Amino acid sequence: MNRNSILSLAMAVFFAVAPVYAKKEKTQSGDKLQSVILKQTELSGEIGRRINDLIYKNFMLLDSDSSFITPFQKRPFTDNYHYVGVGKVIDAGSLFTAYTGDPKVAAKTAHLIDGIIKTRDNDGYIGTFKALPDGSQNHFNWALHEQEYLLLGMTRNWLANGNAKSLNDAKNLGDYVIKTFSKDAKPEEVCTAGLPEAFLSLYQCTGDERYLKFASEIRHGNAKNEIQCASLLDWKQTFDAQAAHVYVMLARCYAQTELYRYKRLPSLMDMSEFMRHELLRTGGGLNVVGSASDGEWFSYTQNGAGSIGESCVTAYLLRWLESLMRMDGDLRYGDIMERTIYNALFAAQDPEGRKIRYFTPLTGPRVYFKGDGFCCPGNYRRIVAELPQKVYYRYTDNAIGVNLFTTSKTTLALSQDVSVTLSQETDYPNTGHVVFKVDPTQEASFAIRLRIPRWCNHATVMINGKPAGAVPSGKPYYEIRRKWNAGDVVTLDMPMEWRLIKGHQLQEGKVALTRGPVVYCLGTAQNQDILKKYPSFSGIVIDPKGIGEPQNDNSIRPDGKKVIVKARVEAGGAWSKGAPFLELTFTEFVDPTGIVTYVHTLDLSKGVEDELIEDCFGK
Repeated sequence: MNRNSILSLAMAVFFAVAPVYAKKEKTQSGDKLQSVILKQTELSGEIGRRINDLIYKNFMLLDSDSSFITPFQKRPFTDNYHYVGVGKVIDAGSLFTAYTGDPKVAAKTAHLIDGIIKTRDNDGYIGTFKALPDGSQNHFNWALHEQEYLLLGMTRNWLANGNAKSLNDAKNLGDYVIKTFSKDAKPEEVCTAGLPEAFLSLYQCTGDERYLKFASEIRHGNAKNEIQCASLLDWKQTFDAQAAHVYVMLARCYAQTELYRYKRLPSLMDMSEFMRHELLRTGGGLNVVGSASDGEWFSYTQNGAGSIGESCVTAYLLRWLESLMRMDGDLRYGDIMERTIYNALFAAQDPEGRKIRYFTPLTGPRVYFKGDGFCCPGNYRRIVAELPQKVYYRYTDNAIGVNLFTTSKTTLALSQDVSVTLSQETDYPNTGHVVFKVDPTQEASFAIRLRIPRWCNHATVMINGKPAGAVPSGKPYYEIRRKWNAGDVVTLDMPMEWRLIKGHQLQEGKVALTRGPVVYCLGTAQNQDILKKYPSFSGIVIDPKGIGEPQNDNSIRPDGKKVIVKARVEAGGAWSKGAPFLELTFTEFVDPTGIVTYVHTLDLSKGVEDELIEDCFGK
């Protein structure tokens, strides 16, 4: 690319991409979908409530100075193992600023940025480790991790809010990282989860080929403990011979999808296809609540206890799946996304809003992370801040795609003369009843494409009160193409039947109770009397015929649900059929007291295979 081409690209980015939140669309060359970005006034429902909770009950309560700025000012650390994670907080804050338009949110984010940038040395170094004469502190595992995500946060601040100073600071930091990284004699010993992602973002903002070259060609990766040391162009890894840190692997898969948008090399999609298959197959790595790690590593065991479902993995799984969805135009990726969002993601935050989990196990007690910084709390805030980008999409043929069901609205320009406002009214995920109101400024022909979840086999659609015909599930989308007039109404009903999803590997012979996208669990708070006699619910076997109707339960979340299920007790290796039934209370997986997700059942034939465990994409 010559200088004039670079300048042209940079100008195009400035006018078309930088004010992305003002335009409300996030564009990527060659994608079949463009995400439509909602503002706080346009998004409510359970997703909107959760975002607001995170902003005002977590982000705005962070101690910006002592927790995040002071370590950069004082640089008290000499050992390699220390990480603040301020770049992730700036990234989330930048998105929260654009989403809310709240000057207090903007001020908190600006204070973080200004406070960190003021700690920069004359040579460009920013970090929490003491600057050494030879600059070797830059080669510490966590020093580079800090710098790469700080770079990402700065570019996001520019993209979301148009802050030119943030972009200039990002370029300075990017140049510093390029200079110092080249002097590292052991790049295979450094954690670099966000390194290519950050430099691809910097390239998107500037059009400077140096950043694209660095992102794509530089070898990086902690080969001893995390991931194969390779460039984005060369990375090919299996799980039998190399360390397999799922968070870093998914971050690299995501970065490869971003690089593919610039280079269009089919090989860049090989690892995404490999990871997708290893997650979405019987006995694969995806667990029933939509995350994928045991400790921080890839695992096929389906272990549910201990350090399960790292929040960083949950975050990058969502980010990567959504990137593939934009690329392919296949809304079935949203089936996995909604399972992840309503279970693994939302269960990682305290219902009161303030605390966040590092891990969210399926079995046994769950604990909250003690700090506000480090890795998982930051990545959690980042991905929740991105949810307003994952509801509506525009297809390249001007069709409108609906991925997530939540009360919301958006207005899109179809042409110079016609725009359309599309809104949703729903109490999803409590029920599958969704009412769409379509209001074009004048009569117009276009398509609305709905994701019909694979858990629903009997969806119906009404248009202005009249049946619209068969609604198949398991397809990339369901299309309604017609001439639309102001006041048109589409009613989508997705009956939510109870499903007993069969477990595999360590969960073989057991089932997980689900309804719609929500997984249910047994918690301690509402089963105290049962637990006194049967600790950890040991020996209890549920009766598939004894699953009641969902009941309101505000103890965990507003308008939440629970269900009473009849069960028997195992005695001497057989089900005690003559014994009286017990009554268990199953609550939504977000129940912070949940300790059991998979249970035995009197009739395993009533169990079903998880509809998500099928790599249907590309078919």
